Amino acid sequence: MTPEELDIFLRELTDEEKRFRSQGRQREESAEQSELKEAEFFKPWSTIEVVRNERFHPVPPHSHNYIEMSYVWSGTCVQYVEGRKVETRQGDICIMDTDAVHALDYCGEEDIVINLLMKKEYFDSSFFSRMTKSGILPAFLINAVTERKNREHFLKIPTAQDPYVRGLVARILCEYYGDDLGKKEVIDSCMVILLTELLRCFRSASRGETAEGEQAAALMVVLEYIEKHSQSCSLPEVAERFGFHPVYLTTLLKEKTGRSFLEHVQQQRLLKAKMLLAHTGLSVSEIVAEAGYRNVNFFYRKFRQSEGCTPMEYRRRSGGEEP
Repeated sequence: MTPEELDIFLRELTDEEKRFRSQGRQREESAEQSELKEAEFFKPWSTIEVVRNERFHPVPPHSHNYIEMSYVWSGTCVQYVEGRKVETRQGDICIMDTDAVHALDYCGEEDIVINLLMKKEYFDSSFFSRMTKSGILPAFLINAVTERKNREHFLKIPTAQDPYVRGLVARILCEYYGDDLGKKEVIDSCMVILLTELLRCFRSASRGETAEGEQAAALMVVLEYIEKHSQSCSLPEVAERFGFHPVYLTTLLKEKTGRSFLEHVQQQRLLKAKMLLAHTGLSVSEIVAEAGYRNVNFFYRKFRQSEGCTPMEYRRRSGGEEP
């Protein structure tokens, strides 16, 4: 299926939509809140499903035991989440948590909303665990997203001006509605890329929102710098570079991320060491130097504390190259 064919397919009216349209736009009486279950939408072996929203009538209040990512393919959409009015337009994304009670307003013919449904374990485990292991900045963003999602039960991410996001969503939908070789693997890969792009959009949207947002943005810059310069950076140098007092910076990092400056540096050095062990044939002594450690015994001690094994045992388990 091509993107052009996908657009035509998504705009086709179902029999139910034709019936709703023939009835005209009628006032929807308030309905009793319902809870939707995974079994109603998911195949036994799947973790991701796609449902296109029915047009020409409102959707009454409901919640569900899976994560819902609503993407506005065209037109606009008004939702009410926990009693709060949320307006989205073409290209915007809303992520609903499992406890979010939400309803959709009337959608006209051009208002096409696609719901990507994810089992909670996929969203929380498959993606989050992968990202939190890839660096300290992704881990910080994941924690920020999780904190907001847990507090507000939903996230609105303004991706209307991001053609890359639209391309990723289109690819996922083409694969989902098609039947080509390896469709599940392609969808999983595209979902990881899409969720990563949403993290970047979340980071950009958070800047300047509030004083708290400004502080978070400043920390993101610091964490990104630590990631890139963990081999050689020091607290006094980083604090001076970004205009912080050293004591205040490490206190702020501890308060907002749960780790001090030194702990972040050590975490990033360990991440780099593990990557080199798994994907290169460098000797342990070469890896120690490359990751920024000056003392081999200290590295061995920290590595065992973190992974419960020696570096060479870790290399064998991960299928890394022998030096």
